[in-house]
Amino acid sequence: MTQATVRLGYIGAGGYSKRVLLPAFKKIPGVELVVIANSTPETSDAVAREFGFARTAADWRAVVDAKDIDAIVVGTRTETHYEMIPPILAAGRHVLSMNALCRNASQARELTALAAAHPNLVSLVYPAGGPAYFLREDAMMRHLIDDGYIGTVLQAANYWYAPFFGLGSMFEVGSRWFGRHTRLLGYRRGYSVEGATVPARPGRGAVRPETNIAMAELAEGGIITYQHSTVAGDTARARFEVIGAAGYVVVYAGTNATPGTFFGARRGASALEALPIPPEFAAGVNVEADFIAAIRGERQPARAVPRFDDAMRLLQFGEVWRESSEKGGWCDLP
Repeated sequence: MTQATVRLGYIGAGGYSKRVLLPAFKKIPGVELVVIANSTPETSDAVAREFGFARTAADWRAVVDAKDIDAIVVGTRTETHYEMIPPILAAGRHVLSMNALCRNASQARELTALAAAHPNLVSLVYPAGGPAYFLREDAMMRHLIDDGYIGTVLQAANYWYAPFFGLGSMFEVGSRWFGRHTRLLGYRRGYSVEGATVPARPGRGAVRPETNIAMAELAEGGIITYQHSTVAGDTARARFEVIGAAGYVVVYAGTNATPGTFFGARRGASALEALPIPPEFAAGVNVEADFIAAIRGERQPARAVPRFDDAMRLLQFGEVWRESSEKGGWCDLP
């Protein structure tokens, strides 16, 4: 069967787009790269030449107004999305947004409502970059949960190490594995330790040493803790520890070159053992292929690819964590 052609417009193709998304789209049969608008004509021309876009556009509005495209990838900074996404949906274009969906939960509620008003359109948010997002480990963890290896989840703990907080991304992983969070307790502590300040990153400055913690209750009765450190260093690997009524699992996030590592033990065992990952659970998630397949009506995107309402809950979680950490008490989640 011949696959339907999907004609793609692109707004803001930066480094990650050129390194990851555009090469992935180029590999999908039937995807045409039609029009690109970057911040300058020079960068638009360069991307068009490198990846074979048919033409460039003077600005993002010209991409939205193009009559010969089916979908648009928004790769610009987060603060631009609240302006760009409504006219994209109004024009009848499928949309894949990079970075956070928008700046705050209030804006996200509006964009989620707009997406819901266009159920014929695919509206997705590209998952946070980096291996710590557990995209490659998603299918295996779901298998362990669904197969009863863990049983009812009693406790879960997430540890991640990065110069910047990124709590929402970790919450997105936790919520897709363990379900709805009902309330949380937030905590932040900074340190004055000689030599512990993380060096300045390009365009972002130095990062102060600190620990951030969120403890949340799960709707199904368990509890989950997210713990973040800015100073653990590059050797520390993000992980989830999950304690259930039937078993215990530890999953370490993989790297760009290797998949994650799973260890587990059934209730009553005396030691953890390495859990082999069956081939059907090792492939990970191909966001670009899922986006195109959803547009063609071939399949739904993997649950690891956030919808707009997922992105809204992510922002809500971050805002409630901030409120809780400032007042020093539990806060209910929407």
